[in-house]
Amino acid sequence: MKDKKLNVKPGNRSGKVLFILSIVSFLISSATILFMSYGSFEQDGNVNLAYALAITFWTFLLLGIVLSLIISKQRRRDILSAITDSGGIVFLRFFKNKPATVFDVLLIAGIIYLVVSLLIIRTLPSLLTLASTFTTVFSLEMHVLLNGKNYEWLYKKHDSK
Repeated sequence: MKDKKLNVKPGNRSGKVLFILSIVSFLISSATILFMSYGSFEQDGNVNLAYALAITFWTFLLLGIVLSLIISKQRRRDILSAITDSGGIVFLRFFKNKPATVFDVLLIAGIIYLVVSLLIIRTLPSLLTLASTFTTVFSLEMHVLLNGKNYEWLYKKHDSK
């Protein structure tokens, strides 16, 4: 009797759509950082914009997390998911694929810039600092998504064994 090859397929189409929607949610959440200087809770500041930015930030951040949890649930339901899981804590996994490498480099550069800018030089938040904060936050979110097990399950080509 011949041994049957185990056909391991990447994740389904709906999982990929949810993954893209989670990326868009994290992008919108992070983009609110760019507009922080326009909204303020000070007496002479734009309080309505500050509230709108805060609500947008948290709503889309939570939406991105919920979408990622839904994908994780789909992955765990997959009978063959144990084969695709390579282990490791997501925060400690770096440079697992080309898209992850781009965002991991941006994350490291952003953290270095923020440490130098805010702790050593002690500059006040400027447009460059807000842009760097946006890049760092979005890169952290992409680091977790692109180095994670959900990305492996959805997009990685698996060898049949």
